[in-house]
Amino acid sequence: MDNLLGSVKDYSTIKKYLAAINQTTDDFLFMFDLPENRIQFFGHISDTFELKSAESGGTTHEELLSVVHPADRKLLCKDLEEIKSGLRDSHDMNFRLFNKKGETVWVNSRGKLLHDENGTPHVMIGRLSEEALRHLFNPITGLWNKTKLRADLKNRLYNGKGWLMMLVVPSLADINLTHGRDFGNSLLCEMADIFEELELVEESYHTEHNKFAIIISRCGMEKIQELYEEISGRMNEKCTVFAGVVPIDDSIFIDVSQVIDSVNITMHNAVQNSSTQVEFFSSDQINQRICELTLLEELKESVQNNFEGFEIQYQPQIKSLTYELYGVEALVRYNSPKRGKVFPDEFIPILEQTGLIDPVGMWVLENSLLQCKEWRKSIPDLQVAVNFSSVQFDDSRLGDKIINALKKTELPGSALTVELTETIQLNENKHYYEIIKYIKSYGVRFSIDDFGTGYSNLGYLKQLDVNEIKIDRSFVTEIEKNTYNYRLISNVIEFAKTNSIDACCEGVETARELSILEPLQADIFQGYLFDKPLTAQEIEEKYILPACEKYKARTKALEEIQRFKEEFGAIHFDAKNILHKNNIGLWIIRIDEINNRYELYVDSVMEHILGLSEKLSAVDCYDYWYSRILKEDIKYVVNSFGVMKKGEKAVQLEYRWNHPTAGIVNVRSSGIRTQDESKKIMLEGYHRILTEVEETTNTEISKTKEKKN
Repeated sequence: MDNLLGSVKDYSTIKKYLAAINQTTDDFLFMFDLPENRIQFFGHISDTFELKSAESGGTTHEELLSVVHPADRKLLCKDLEEIKSGLRDSHDMNFRLFNKKGETVWVNSRGKLLHDENGTPHVMIGRLSEEALRHLFNPITGLWNKTKLRADLKNRLYNGKGWLMMLVVPSLADINLTHGRDFGNSLLCEMADIFEELELVEESYHTEHNKFAIIISRCGMEKIQELYEEISGRMNEKCTVFAGVVPIDDSIFIDVSQVIDSVNITMHNAVQNSSTQVEFFSSDQINQRICELTLLEELKESVQNNFEGFEIQYQPQIKSLTYELYGVEALVRYNSPKRGKVFPDEFIPILEQTGLIDPVGMWVLENSLLQCKEWRKSIPDLQVAVNFSSVQFDDSRLGDKIINALKKTELPGSALTVELTETIQLNENKHYYEIIKYIKSYGVRFSIDDFGTGYSNLGYLKQLDVNEIKIDRSFVTEIEKNTYNYRLISNVIEFAKTNSIDACCEGVETARELSILEPLQADIFQGYLFDKPLTAQEIEEKYILPACEKYKARTKALEEIQRFKEEFGAIHFDAKNILHKNNIGLWIIRIDEINNRYELYVDSVMEHILGLSEKLSAVDCYDYWYSRILKEDIKYVVNSFGVMKKGEKAVQLEYRWNHPTAGIVNVRSSGIRTQDESKKIMLEGYHRILTEVEETTNTEISKTKEKKN
């Protein structure tokens, strides 16, 4: 070609060759005349770009730059200057052009420098190809796609450092639905333009419809945070952008796939933890997610292979006082082929998130019922309790599935207790009510598990027609040291008995806990004191077959529990009953000194003592009590409560009070300041009418004297 150039001064022969060759390709061949600074394009380039072909006199360097994306002009000029100066004799570069529609198009430009007879750079012959990169860029924003991202990361992971940020607009589908796809696309293009303006962004990619990736120069995490805040801030009025950031570092990541998987996980964490919006790489989080994904694959395979690896264990539920077997709770367990036993709190959330809980849950139900049917030959009234998740209750066919499973095993509905954790807000989903109502019509019992940890109130349990409440183990553990938990359990059991609801105490682990709980008259106990979850065979050996050594050992263990109870000598004090019979009412006064607001809260006994015929608001109740204090005693009462507010010690006072039916009575109150609540003073105490007590006492004394005389 150099020889040809030396003999053809106007390059007419070269042009003919290039024009002929151009007819055999979709690319645009070109000849760049360096002295003239003019580019001769061959083919119909003017149909696509605002560029002149060779037939029209060619395109100047300035005209070419006018259709080059602003972000790429500097690099292109630098490359061409090095060609002109002879620093390099070849050209190979990707850059963007604007077509006649204003769309961004990635092109690859390659060329070879030719010299004149003096060795001076004279002309560059090459080709401009759109097709070479068509599969590497996103047609909406014109940014590189994920294929190009993987290729760039492969080079950069081992040859350079920096950061990879993955960004997502989760609400894009809603935006498209509300404002139209054109609006959504313009929003994506706006984000792409922002990336181009940021100095730290070395390259940007549109990897999926609502996801972007940017490679960031090596810098501190503070700079990355600032960069994210600028992107997020500029898009704030239109959408919310979440991001995950990982270092591009071969000392951390093995390959490109691990980099991309990790940044996706980190981005997902940002979306889940919406308060942060941007999450930085955490090796612990990444490792945890990898374990979850590995476990998920194992769980899927187990389900497909007839639930291989899953097993059901049964924890005994014991009748109070007699310690006979009331029933069993079916608990699913999983054995990983790689890790061995996996804890339920690790694999059950994965089952729920992926929908695998539906087939696994039905497998547990069907097999538990079959096992229950077998055991009922020895213990006719044995119950089996099966846990269900909210995910399963989302299935409108669940009720039919449960009843069909019962029919298949020919068991009555009363053999099954459906347990649902209290943390699920049943009162917000009428669909759940319908399922519960349906299965209960067949005799199935319904139980609220983990009671005390969720959203239920006692009235709500009555509304649901619950058969059983299971008091969570967190209230049972070391109950001998926690009077609050003791009172709570006592109140719950009292309510349950009043409303014909069975009460089960979970997590009973020591004979001491049992000795304290049993006088509260719970119906059922469950916990390691009696047994851990057992295999079906172990249940039979310990509870059904008297000849087995394990059955005999369990009998001896129960005898030890009885001996401990006798030595412990637990006595149940029914505090409410004692207070009620002694006509002692309890009260709480809440004082908002800033707004001069006084509230009086009373229990049922106190309502009776005050002679209330109807429910009053806390403010009205205070006014009612205060207005009936005799005028002569008001100053004394106010001063006494003033001392009480100082919180130094308990204060006792006696004063006269105008009872609505009994007239003026002498009353005694004792109270103390407790922990303030929301900057409001809290006083708690008791209230008692003394007149009746004194009259009874005087009468008894008189009778005693008469007998002696």
